[in-house]
Amino acid sequence: MVPIGKFGLLLFATMLCAGKALATENIICSSADEKAAMGFVVGTTPGLSPLSLTMDANGKSWATKPEGSQIGILVAQAFSDDDVLQIDIADDNAEQIIAKLRVTRAHEYGQEPIAAGTLHIVGVGAWPVICGGE
Repeated sequence: MVPIGKFGLLLFATMLCAGKALATENIICSSADEKAAMGFVVGTTPGLSPLSLTMDANGKSWATKPEGSQIGILVAQAFSDDDVLQIDIADDNAEQIIAKLRVTRAHEYGQEPIAAGTLHIVGVGAWPVICGGE
């Protein structure tokens, strides 16, 4: 067994303290009929930069980190501010946009904000979606 030493303890303590800075939120946008959904994990950095993303629709499944029968995809671009959230998804070769998420946020004083919009997957369909975070 190799002793950790003071440097190792300092590095370990720094990593523990950095845990809060690396907090994430899971956002899920799904259709009311549960036939389509997009879920993605975002960090606390400025802007919208999904760390991972999955889509499911009509029995098909896509992911930026595919497992099993999932189809590989890439986040082509993503944007978010207080009023809108937009994500474009490309095929895993970045040759074409295969899906678009467009969401508008509504804010009423004293009430929970509402995020709703559309998820369009080319050649598969388009659905109205409602989004929420965890």
